[in-house]
Amino acid sequence: MKSVEITAIDQFIREIVGLRKNGSDFLIFRGQRVNAPLVPSIARYFHKDDITAIEKRMLMELKNRGKLLLPNTMAEEWELLILAQHYGLKTRLLDWSSNPLVALYFAIRDIDDSETPSFVYAFMGSNDQVIDKDQMPLQEEFNSPFTIKELKVLRPSFNNERIIAQSGWFTVHPYSEENKGFSPMQTDEDVKLNVIEFTIVPGMKRMLMDHLNMLGFNAHTLFPELSGLCHYLNWEYLYQHASKQDLFSCSNQMQISM
Repeated sequence: MKSVEITAIDQFIREIVGLRKNGSDFLIFRGQRVNAPLVPSIARYFHKDDITAIEKRMLMELKNRGKLLLPNTMAEEWELLILAQHYGLKTRLLDWSSNPLVALYFAIRDIDDSETPSFVYAFMGSNDQVIDKDQMPLQEEFNSPFTIKELKVLRPSFNNERIIAQSGWFTVHPYSEENKGFSPMQTDEDVKLNVIEFTIVPGMKRMLMDHLNMLGFNAHTLFPELSGLCHYLNWEYLYQHASKQDLFSCSNQMQISM
């Protein structure tokens, strides 16, 4: 897996433009605060057991107990799984975005954690990996998310405001009998050569967050709901102000020491 260190937003964009010339059919991106395995949330709780039966049961319980809360159109497993992921159920889906700046935002949004590096991952995919529910009839092997045998990329129906705002895609991860679990993409022999890691230098996070905000990527635009607006106002009036104070203090100290 190739790794690249990022110190500025223009450098990051140049790296992405370079990736787009490599001949892959598409690129998707994921931001992470820490250098963690690229596995879905369900894998982080059950590492060595085939938990397909438990996953199915959780999804069925969601459907049964949430009847009054779920849209009437929730008829099949794929749609229900995407909705479950959206509301925090542990699933075999992993969130990605087709927009690299969205991924960068998610990597650095916790600006209190500015002393450790963050990471953006790019996955260079091929069309035969894509499950597109809007444009192609599902083959029998794709009738259920629990029957896939290799990593797939799900392009969801864009009928959710947050998915639209975040240009959301998902990877769908199969349980591996060989490895007795879900294989991290960074070490999976079939996909690791198509994964690029970008390391965000700790000292650049606040500046990068300011630049993303100027480009229209912030909590308010990426979470088009009241909670997103509140998070943005916290950042705009509290964290961003503190960031400027820190920079001013640092500048003064440098002048005094000169």
